[in-house]
Order: sequence, then C-alpha cells, then structure tokens
Amino acid sequence: MANIATLIKNEIRKETDKAVRNNVRPLLKNLQAERIRVRDLERQVNALTKQVNRVSAEKAAYVPQVRTAFRSSTVGDLRKQHHLSQGSLATLLGVGLNTVWLWEKGRTRPRVKQQEGLDAIAGMSSLQLKRRLTAVGIKEGKSKPGRKPGSTKAKLAAKKAALKPAKKAAKKKVSGKKTTRKKQARKK
Repeated sequence: MANIATLIKNEIRKETDKAVRNNVRPLLKNLQAERIRVRDLERQVNALTKQVNRVSAEKAAYVPQVRTAFRSSTVGDLRKQHHLSQGSLATLLGVGLNTVWLWEKGRTRPRVKQQEGLDAIAGMSSLQLKRRLTAVGIKEGKSKPGRKPGSTKAKLAAKKAALKPAKKAAKKKVSGKKTTRKKQARKK
C-alpha cells in the first residue's frame, strides 16, 4: 500500500507542476518581453540625454558678440548723471577702479558683460540706483572731497587751526634774545 500512496503522491506532484508551468510560462514570457522593452527604453533615454547635452554645450559655446557703440565720454557722462564716483561705479560693475579710469580715458573698452551693466545703470532711475548701491554696501554714490565733519581728523584739524593764533602770540612774548639768535642762525 505504501507503494501505491507514493505513486499517487508522485503523480499528483507531476500534474500540479505541469499545471503551474502551464500557468507561469506565459507570465515568464511577458516578463522577459517587458525587460527587453525597458532595456530599449533606457537606451533611448541615454541617447536623448546625450543629444540634449551636446546641443546645450553647443549653445553654451556660442555667445553672440553684441557690439554696441561705446565712447569713453559715455562712462564719465553716466557717472556725472547719477552722481557716482569711479569707485562706486567700479563696485557696481564688479571691476577695479583703474578699469573705470581706463574706460574714461579711452585706453580700453568694457567687455560685453560690463557693457550690459553700464546699459543697465543708464536705464535705472535714481531710486533704483540708490537701492542697488545699498545692496552692494555703498552708502552714497559720490563722496565729497575733504574730510567728513564728524571725523576725528576734522576735529584735530579744527583744534590745530584754533591753536595757531595762540602759538604765534606765545612766540612774540618770548624774549628778544632767543628770536634774534634764531634769526641769526637762519641767516648763516
């Protein structure tokens, strides 16, 4: 009897394996087809990304040179119009002070980027320019020549100016012998 039981079990196992194979085989074929399709799609995506990168690199390499009319007087006129110093204009454009000076003298020409910056400044109102100056960190457009009234150097200069008449008066009070000795020493 044990032999019949093992035979039946083996037969049942064979039939179930056959049924499972028949049901799974189409699914495996579909899975294989989908894998092939995914692989093809990945190849297409890679090819398209290479193409996009190539085109964007070509566009980045091509920078049109826009030649705008430039005269050295335009930089000076622009500075005077907006009451800017050479230093503040240089800071706004991201260049050095000597560069602005050379532009004004006509020895060099601004590059395209700086020319665009000059055009942008020319088109700004005074309020917009003040906002941009404060954003860059400049308080005023043009610093006045001389010392600022509240500075320590100005205070010292005022004290010296006040002391000059007092020193002259003190020198006159000195005995005549010392002044004559000084005069004689100067003559020699």
